[in-house]
Amino acid sequence: MSVCAAPGYLKRHGRPKTLEDLSQHDAVVYGRNGVNKPWRFPDGQGGEQRITVQARLRFDDVETIMDAAVQGAGLAWLPRWLIAEHLRGGRLVEVLETQRPYDNEIYAVWPQSKHLTSKVRAAIDLLVARLPERLTDPSSR
Repeated sequence: MSVCAAPGYLKRHGRPKTLEDLSQHDAVVYGRNGVNKPWRFPDGQGGEQRITVQARLRFDDVETIMDAAVQGAGLAWLPRWLIAEHLRGGRLVEVLETQRPYDNEIYAVWPQSKHLTSKVRAAIDLLVARLPERLTDPSSR
């Protein structure tokens, strides 16, 4: 997960340099039922620090959040694999680069059965082998 913004937004509002600076910015956030999901960052001690930012816009779809950020609506906290193309194209800029990104856990879920089918086993093995690389280096798609 990375905090990013459009170059135009950063030109108008400045670039946050610390987590505390986030409170001075507009943000496009993920939320449902009127509740904004806090942005999570590692605290350096094995835990996490949760930051609630000022929501200018709230959506329950990460692609919509990304589109709004590209249009300059504010800062966004999004998965790197999702924003990689916009980062490479210069439409989004990563901010707080010195802040270690937060890693989310990913789960594979399949129907319970007595025996795991070879197709499911092959899919799980492929995910375990390739997913970490694709999440850390989205250009490997």
